[in-house]
Amino acid sequence: MSFSTMFAGDIEVFLSEVFLGFTILGILVYGVLLSTSLTYKYPLIHKNIYILSCYILLLTGILSLCNPVNYVLIFQKNFICDDLGKISKLVIIGSSILTLIITQSYIKTHKINNYEYFLLILLSVFGLNLLISSNDFLSAYLAIELQALSFYVLASFQRKSIFSAEAGLKYFILGGFSSGLVLYGFSLVYGATGTTNLYILSLLCIDNNFIGYEISSIGLIFIIAGLLFKIGAFPFHMWLPDVYEGAPTSITSYFAIVPKLGVLIFFSRLIFCSFLTYYFFWEKILLFSAIGSIAYSSIVAIKQHNLKRLLAYSSIGHVGYMLLALAVGSADGTQALIFYSFVYILSSIPVWCLLIYCMKGRKSSQTSIITLSALPNTSPVLALAGGLGFFSLAGIPPLVGFYSKVFVFFSAVKSSLYLTVFVILVLNVISTYYYISIIKSIYFEKNINWIFYNSITKNTSVIMGIILIFLLFFFFDSSLLKLVSEKMVFSLIEF
Repeated sequence: MSFSTMFAGDIEVFLSEVFLGFTILGILVYGVLLSTSLTYKYPLIHKNIYILSCYILLLTGILSLCNPVNYVLIFQKNFICDDLGKISKLVIIGSSILTLIITQSYIKTHKINNYEYFLLILLSVFGLNLLISSNDFLSAYLAIELQALSFYVLASFQRKSIFSAEAGLKYFILGGFSSGLVLYGFSLVYGATGTTNLYILSLLCIDNNFIGYEISSIGLIFIIAGLLFKIGAFPFHMWLPDVYEGAPTSITSYFAIVPKLGVLIFFSRLIFCSFLTYYFFWEKILLFSAIGSIAYSSIVAIKQHNLKRLLAYSSIGHVGYMLLALAVGSADGTQALIFYSFVYILSSIPVWCLLIYCMKGRKSSQTSIITLSALPNTSPVLALAGGLGFFSLAGIPPLVGFYSKVFVFFSAVKSSLYLTVFVILVLNVISTYYYISIIKSIYFEKNINWIFYNSITKNTSVIMGIILIFLLFFFFDSSLLKLVSEKMVFSLIEF
């Protein structure tokens, strides 16, 4: 019996991933044949590949949206198709398209003429989609490595920059170490239970008294440590500021906006579906990481003057809020996690758009906060958009970022985490300082030197306007985001 006959129904359900995989191979062949063709005089095809990549991602999202199946296990229960995965894929694909659009001017300015740039981004999206649908340790590990290998190359994509090479090397070495932790944790759990399937693990781990409880607990520690590294959480955050600063700004914006949701969705599947009975074990680890991430980012970011490093510490802090919602261990906490992730993506896009279009000259290393001081005079609309984005990240009303943090705090209070909520509230007040300092630099600092900014494109300005409308609208009526996140939580509970 052939593979296509045995898994015909599974392939239909998994059609969006199959389409994305084959189109990536097609783009690879197209790029190799055309860019090395003497007949066409070795043309630069990055613009063609950029348009093709956007169309491919759009068609992948349409295929995923039109999938009529609400819940099914496919490919020998190695992958799962449900509303949680479907909506998460749409968010990742949509945010990837938006990131490509807002970074296109940066790519043009810095002459990144390699078609491999967009090919690696498509590969990372493919890996994230597979990770979201993974229902087995083996498929999850392969998906993690697929997106991680793409990120290693993207971080060091500017070969002539020593900072980019350093960022890629650090990311590769530490990323390989974290992958080893995850793989070792998977092997310990397999040795204790005899399976790598999340669904079967959920049946075996119902009773805490089964013979492999201690070994599987140790394995879970290694798995959590590796996944915390992937999202840049404390105490596995040491790589994040250096990679954010050294990588090209277009890649840094992609790192900050897109990948976290995919890892967090698999994280949620792992602990809520397979290791829910270990709650009192992994709750302490996640709470420690959450408080440490928020405290470290709030204190260290105060003295930062490099805007990219400041945003790196900001990312660490926001991961702390997501881990707090994850540590609650209830449906409300999971809904707060998903809601917060959506809002974080919406709030980050105008912030990184501001950074991309406010580069001084053509030197990516000049990203000091002081370079924003002349922005209100040259582009007041862009200054307003970026300022509102920073206010939303800080959690200041009337923006939806305030509501997302309140949602996380309320879910933690329902689980009687009163001391944790009090400590994080104090730390949140401290973290607001460095966001306000950026607004101060934009509107109240005097411009001493001549600063020139790149012009903003029409597509980017439309995207910025739409996102800012959403940031204001969802504060007054967030029922749409709440319904979507609630639907995703229900599909997780039905597992």
